[in-house]
Amino acid sequence: MTELGNRLKQAREEKGLSLEDLQTVTKIQKRYLIGIEEGNYSIMPGQFYARAFIRQYSEAVGLDPELIFEEYKNDIPANDKDEIPQLSRVKTRKQVPSSKNTKVFNFIPKVLMFLAFVAVVAIIYVLFQNWGVGSSSDTQENNKNVVIDNATSENEDVAENETENTDEGQSEPTEETEEEEPAEEKPTTGTLSEVSSNSPNAILELKDTDKFEVEISAEGRNTWVGVSNASGEYFLNKELKDGETETIDLSAQKEILFNVGWVPATKIKINGEPFDFPFPVNDVTTQRVTIKFVSNGQQ
Repeated sequence: MTELGNRLKQAREEKGLSLEDLQTVTKIQKRYLIGIEEGNYSIMPGQFYARAFIRQYSEAVGLDPELIFEEYKNDIPANDKDEIPQLSRVKTRKQVPSSKNTKVFNFIPKVLMFLAFVAVVAIIYVLFQNWGVGSSSDTQENNKNVVIDNATSENEDVAENETENTDEGQSEPTEETEEEEPAEEKPTTGTLSEVSSNSPNAILELKDTDKFEVEISAEGRNTWVGVSNASGEYFLNKELKDGETETIDLSAQKEILFNVGWVPATKIKINGEPFDFPFPVNDVTTQRVTIKFVSNGQQ
C-alpha cells in the first residue's frame, strides 16, 4: 500500500465510511476504490481515469484534491494520452454518381433536341411540297395566298426556335445540378459525452472534431470563472462582469477544467454550440467540469 493509499484510507475511516458507502457516494466501482488504496492502478481503465477517481475519492472524504495531487504526485500516475480509450467512429461516404452515368445523362438532352429539329424540318418540307403543287395551277389570288402561307411558315420557324430555346433552357438545370455535386461536408462541432459525475464535479469527453473553442460570458450578474489545464496553467481566472465575454482557443489542449463560481449567470458555448451544465444550475450554483479533448487526429 502506498502513502497516498494510506492517507485516503485513513481519511475514509475517520469519516466513518465503508468502501460500499464510498462507492454509493462517488459512483466509482468498489474494486477501483480498493485499487486506489492499494496503489494498484493497473486495474483502472486508464491513467486518465485513475487520476479522476483519485480526485473524486479525495473530495468525498473531505481532502483537497489539489493538495493531494501536489503532495503525492510521485504516487499518482501521469496523464498519458496513449491511455485514453480509443472510440471508434462510423464514417459515411457520400455516393457520387459515376462519370459514365453522368455522360449518359448529359447526352440524352442533346439527342432529344436533334430529334425535335429533324421532326420540325420534316414538317416544313411536307408543307412546302404541298404548297408547290397547289401554286402551279393557281391564279394571282392564289399566289397572294401563298404569301400568306409563307408568313405562316415564318411563324412555324419562330415556333421551332422557341422549341429549341425551351429544350436548351430545360437542359441547363440538369447540367448545373450535375456540376453542383458533390457538396463539401461541413465540419462538425464535436460530440460531448459524460464519463462520470459526482456533484459538483463532472468529467466529459469532446470528440469528433479538431476544434476546441470556448466562449464564456456573464449574463444577469457578475460571475467568477477559472479555466486551466492538467498542468495547472490558467487561460482564464477572473470575475466576469455582467455582459462581459471571453473567447479562448483550447484546440492544443487535451484536458481542461472549468471552475464556475456562479453557474446561473454563466453562459458557455463550445465550438459555437450552447453548453448545458451537468447539474441543475439553480440547485448546484458552483460546478467543476473537466473536459477531455480527443481530437480526430488522436482517434
